[in-house]
Amino acid sequence: MGPTCAPRPCTIDRMLTMMMAPGGGFVAIHRPVPPMAYLDHCALRKFSEDAKLGPRLTSALHARNGTLAISWLNLGEYATVTDPGQRRAVEQFLDGILPGIFCIDVDPAVMDREGGSQPFPYADQAVANLFFSGHKQTVRLFTAAKLFEPLNHPLLIDSKERLAGKVRPRLEALRAEYAASPTFRAQVRKADSTVGTVAPSRTRAIFRTVAGMFFPDPTSPLQDNDVLDFLHTMIPVSYCDAVLLDGGAWDRVERARRKLRRAGVEIAESFPMRGDGIERFLEYLERA
Repeated sequence: MGPTCAPRPCTIDRMLTMMMAPGGGFVAIHRPVPPMAYLDHCALRKFSEDAKLGPRLTSALHARNGTLAISWLNLGEYATVTDPGQRRAVEQFLDGILPGIFCIDVDPAVMDREGGSQPFPYADQAVANLFFSGHKQTVRLFTAAKLFEPLNHPLLIDSKERLAGKVRPRLEALRAEYAASPTFRAQVRKADSTVGTVAPSRTRAIFRTVAGMFFPDPTSPLQDNDVLDFLHTMIPVSYCDAVLLDGGAWDRVERARRKLRRAGVEIAESFPMRGDGIERFLEYLERA
């Protein structure tokens, strides 16, 4: 359950909403409600700009009281887009889905919060606050208007670099260890392959399994897109019901699924942007 509203009465129905703070004013709160979907950058752009796909996803989520998960990374990848039409399109798309938005933290630090007192360790309150207009008299307390305008939210500009810069050195260090140590290579292959070798949390199992797929070829440098795809994958695949991903990221998720299934770890349904993946993604949500 989400945070309590005491001492002032209020109702938390679902998703992105608000409560009256004890000292006055409003506080944005949010909670995940299944089915919860996640779109990587290319998928979010596709759905926000397609006159048929966007409304179809919106209708599917509203019909089932479902949720679209949005991350700092989603916002950061739009922050330097120079075409105002693209920014307006994604803002309008998210406005149509509100309040069915859950702000998900794709930072690996989520793993450190799991098992603690937070009911949703993967929630990102900072992003949720950006949707809140902050004005009691406004008709719509939550809006995506100007959310993707880089001048309004300069933190979005460096969010992508911050997250990638945090993860890349760790992946490169593990990759070097994999190349140098036969013992470590054996440990990577064995990890999360059986119930007895599985990580203490699903997120850690996914992290270790997907990260391990980058290790075998040390001659191929990690590209920016590799790291961003990894970030778009790890937390959403652990906590969402359906994710729509770039083809390479989707392939890694499906390979991870086959390994983790042997250890009893279930992960989100994943669909690729290529082929009939978009149609299957929508059909899954429409019947969820």
